[in-house]
Amino acid sequence: MGRRMRELDWSASPLGPPESWPDELVSAVATMLASRAQIVIFFGPEYCALYNDAYIPALGRKHPGNLGRPGREMWTETWTVLQELFDGVRARDTAFFAPDHPFWLERHGFLEETYFDVSYDPIRSAAGVVTGIFCIVTDTTARVLGERRTRTLSARLRALVDVAAAVGTVRTTAEVLDVAARHVQSMTGAGRVVVTATGARTEVDGGGDPLARPDVRMALPDTAGATVGELRVWSGSDGPPEPEVLTQLARLIGLRLENARLYEAEHRIASTLQHSLLPPSLPRVPGAIVASRYLPGSSEAEVGGDWYDVIATPDDQLFLVIGDVVGKGVQAAAGMGQLRNALRAYILEGFDCGEALTRLNRLVENLGRRQFATVVCVRFDPATGQLHYSSAGHPPPILVRPGGPGEFLYRSALGPPIGALAVADYPTVEATLAPGSRLLLYTDGLVEDRRIGIDTGLEQLVEDAAKPADHVEELLDALLAKAARRPRRDDIALLALQATEPREFVLRLPADPNRLSVLRRRLDDFLTGHGVPEADVFDLTVAVSEAAANAIEHPIDPAEPQITIEAAIDDHAVVVSVHDSGRWRPSSSGGFRGRGLALIGALTELSVARSDGGTSVTLRRPLTR
Repeated sequence: MGRRMRELDWSASPLGPPESWPDELVSAVATMLASRAQIVIFFGPEYCALYNDAYIPALGRKHPGNLGRPGREMWTETWTVLQELFDGVRARDTAFFAPDHPFWLERHGFLEETYFDVSYDPIRSAAGVVTGIFCIVTDTTARVLGERRTRTLSARLRALVDVAAAVGTVRTTAEVLDVAARHVQSMTGAGRVVVTATGARTEVDGGGDPLARPDVRMALPDTAGATVGELRVWSGSDGPPEPEVLTQLARLIGLRLENARLYEAEHRIASTLQHSLLPPSLPRVPGAIVASRYLPGSSEAEVGGDWYDVIATPDDQLFLVIGDVVGKGVQAAAGMGQLRNALRAYILEGFDCGEALTRLNRLVENLGRRQFATVVCVRFDPATGQLHYSSAGHPPPILVRPGGPGEFLYRSALGPPIGALAVADYPTVEATLAPGSRLLLYTDGLVEDRRIGIDTGLEQLVEDAAKPADHVEELLDALLAKAARRPRRDDIALLALQATEPREFVLRLPADPNRLSVLRRRLDDFLTGHGVPEADVFDLTVAVSEAAANAIEHPIDPAEPQITIEAAIDDHAVVVSVHDSGRWRPSSSGGFRGRGLALIGALTELSVARSDGGTSVTLRRPLTR
């Protein structure tokens, strides 16, 4: 640069010939030319530029035409920034330093983003006046942009990891689509994202035009390359998303959709297997009313190993079994099937509860598989009210006596879970279940609540089980309705037993037509349990319901706001009486109610007895068997 400066025609430069330059400029130029650092001097009122060889790369196509020219000509595109900085150094007579200072420069025929470390130092005359700026710079553009790209790539990688983690925590196709669509929109700033798979679709709106066509349409491949879905993306305010990013996202989503399909297939198999092993109907025996419920876990949970069974033996004993195999999925459902069928076989062979569980534990040990299950087995004799039971680590059933509070059937463990010990003997414990008493069997999914803990859940269940209910079906419905209102993942299985009089039926109901459904269910339980033919059950239910409706509607000023229904069965007929405590008002000539007695008389042998104490309607139906 020294030679070029000597050969330059300085007459066209505001600086004039070098021999006329002031001492401070000559000294600064000498220092500049001797240095290997990138140095440029802006001198005089017009900030005319002088620079060394090291600075030439920073100029690009602007060299050599701007040597000695005013700074506003050399850096026109960024002069407002430079002039403000130079004027500040001159006005304050203080150096300025900034690392990675941004400048938009046109060095190669186009405007580009650049960065420099800059040190602007004042050049002073002998009188101490600032006459120029001595600029030492370092072009850091490559480093700054490289670091930015690294940060962008790192952020993109983190975002991809976040997407992979997010879709990896969900199981079903619908959940994968929902999580994927939200993350794609968030990661790309897309105006709209639609992710589809067979039978499922999720859309996230980012403010894009709903009528526009997607800018990107991309297949979602599984591990074999087969298409399992599609990703459509609309550009957002930041422009179209990067294809490389979408390609990576599509691979992640496709792999997770494949896993979701496998999970759902296994879930269907396990669910079908589990439901096929639950009893399609419950036996009905005199002296007992039994109800059951099964509620699968939440949609994202795998099928569990909860099961129940109700077995009526030839000697009129009623066994109730409920259990929970440890584990999830097809293996747990298959294990549940093995245990259920084996325990049923032991019971039908005549073994009592404890002996049946002991043999079941021995069987699990003999199978050589690490399988664990909690089970409770109850035998009820409706004729005597005797209750026999045994438990293998299962939560205790809840006993509710008529008008009393709920209580656990046992307080301490009666035996370890099935499969926990190679050898275990399970005792059979005896108790009594009086008519009107109820027994509730359940799996732990009913009481497990992370918000309150299992102990509090058990305490609340004891209270809920003792709440009034006209039928055990209503009790189970109320318990499940409460469980459905809280976060829940595990399955729930329920069994309820109510002891009744084996040979007699007595029901007192409020004089409310809405309670007739209770009568119909209880009467159906009683008649079916005694083996009354289906045709007789139907006709009797219709006739008794009509008689009860009359007993509710017709009495004037009843002494008690309730009615009583009694039924008895002998070898040849069923006799039902419906009593109220009032005097009947005369029936109107029109309407269906006026023909109620005629309907009852057509279905049964009818007699009506009226007295000051009320009216009794007696129905006798000869059995058709």
